[in-house]
Amino acid sequence: MRRYRSSEAVPDRAARATIHDVARLAEVSTATVSRVLSGGKPVSPEVADRVRVAAQDVGYRPNPAAQTLLRGSSRTVGVVVPDLGNPYFAEILKGVAAEATATDHHTLVAGTEEDPEQEYRSAIELARWVDGLLLCAPRMSTPRLREVAEAARRLVLINRVLRHHAVGSVVVDYHLGVRALCEHLAALGHKRIAYLQGPTAAWSDQQRQRGFRSPEASGLTIFRVPCGSTLVDGQDAVDEALTYKPTAMICFNDHVAVGVLSRLRELGLSVPGDISVAGIDNAPMSAHTDPGLTTYAVSTVELGRQAWERFTPRVSTATTHVQGELVIRASTARPPHRPRR
Repeated sequence: MRRYRSSEAVPDRAARATIHDVARLAEVSTATVSRVLSGGKPVSPEVADRVRVAAQDVGYRPNPAAQTLLRGSSRTVGVVVPDLGNPYFAEILKGVAAEATATDHHTLVAGTEEDPEQEYRSAIELARWVDGLLLCAPRMSTPRLREVAEAARRLVLINRVLRHHAVGSVVVDYHLGVRALCEHLAALGHKRIAYLQGPTAAWSDQQRQRGFRSPEASGLTIFRVPCGSTLVDGQDAVDEALTYKPTAMICFNDHVAVGVLSRLRELGLSVPGDISVAGIDNAPMSAHTDPGLTTYAVSTVELGRQAWERFTPRVSTATTHVQGELVIRASTARPPHRPRR
């Protein structure tokens, strides 16, 4: 450890230390300080240690913007999600943040409240500062998404596909999930199913609806009910769904399903005694609802891991498909012998 001469003045920590303070204390040039602290051209271990000790002593913190200019990289990835309050996206964010930390990267997160225009603006702004963008279930139009792809250094999509030479995607095969739910409900004896649809701009809702055109859904009568992606959306859609006299409801996601369970309870209807309810995604609360929610389980950890790998140069921009599995809990059962009035 180098000891400084008494004549060497250490800057007051209350004042903002500069790179010149570090250089003066370490008796090196500012260029050498910059190389050491930015990970640029190597210097001798003895000089590097001296610079780091001096930086610590004066309380110097490199300017992130300047570091980005020097390295040509911010070591930061921007993540844009349509709803920060949705546990599904929160779980994906946890997975992505863990992968980022393991590779000495940071994440900047923006939530857009299901607003395609706000989503576009957030993505364009983040693209100016980060090494890459991860858009979770983007709602913006395809032309806007192409603009973002041109503005970003690297763009990765979760649950959206864009034909572009520099864009990679990781998608859940939601049509398989709906097929599995239809097969399960049909085996129980259900014939009339209400589907509470997701946001109109959601690509993943289109994939879910593909499942209703499958052989597993043949023999079922499907009633499509406008809904959304939130708990409140689920509560609000129940009354209209019940006008079709379904024996079961399939919800766009588990968040919606929780709202459905709440509203059915208010109406005095038993689940699954009067009506069965199923969700999609296997959100953390799904096992703890009353009753436990039957759902199509998707690994958010795997989604986050696969998406992060798309930021490494060696990985192609092809679309990766992730499959889930049916989780049967107490919210689905045989339909009642007598139809509700």
